[in-house]
Amino acid sequence: MADRATEDRDSKYNGQGAFTDAGCSSAIEKGLTEKNSHALFVNFDGLNKMSEKEKRKKLGDMDIVMTGFAGLNGSVFLACEKQKALSRRYPGSFLEEAKKQERLLWQIPEAAPAGKSDDCSTYSFSEKGISGMYLLSKGGVFAGLWDMGRLAGVGLKVYGKKIPIKQETIEICNFFDVNPYQMNSEGCALLLSENGYRLKERLFERGIFSEVIGFTTQDNDRIVINGEERRFLQKHCEEALGLIAEADASPYYK
Repeated sequence: MADRATEDRDSKYNGQGAFTDAGCSSAIEKGLTEKNSHALFVNFDGLNKMSEKEKRKKLGDMDIVMTGFAGLNGSVFLACEKQKALSRRYPGSFLEEAKKQERLLWQIPEAAPAGKSDDCSTYSFSEKGISGMYLLSKGGVFAGLWDMGRLAGVGLKVYGKKIPIKQETIEICNFFDVNPYQMNSEGCALLLSENGYRLKERLFERGIFSEVIGFTTQDNDRIVINGEERRFLQKHCEEALGLIAEADASPYYK
């Protein structure tokens, strides 16, 4: 039953920032969004040939800037696809606002392959100050942070309260009892920069919302900090939409 539910969900989900029925249209992809999202794109040659020590020296001690809003892709999907179930708790005005947030989905700087490079990870970015870019997708922010750290060969310290997220996303995830930071976040990106706050200003001028959420370190620890609590990121983060699909056998979620 879970497998069938997942297939049904994926048949409606177009993988391009939204889905195509229930009154929600697909978002427009740009640049790197057509590439493999599980990759780190950088503005220099030779990443794939670097040792872990060389990567750490190059990409350690950088600010981490996140564009867009955590889990928004998934919550827009659910606001449309699971409107009947959600309406048992939330008024129509709440659900309409959650759907309208589709307009905020695609918050990624443009990028293009570096012309003279034979390294498929080497890109030039439209904004100065970007040293690396990782596109978020399934598994959400937590999966993306772990994977970016692995590819860059660095540790991370991220402040949970700095991660941008919409209240509607939090509410919808609470309804389905899933973690919003493990919700599909396609349309968002993690950027590495020597000066994240300056980059944030430049992105704002381009109409791209972003926040500095932490920094890379020269060790292997990948940590999310919430006040006194520290959470070590794990290699495998279950996609929240997949967990909801497994629960679809329950008539409550129909």
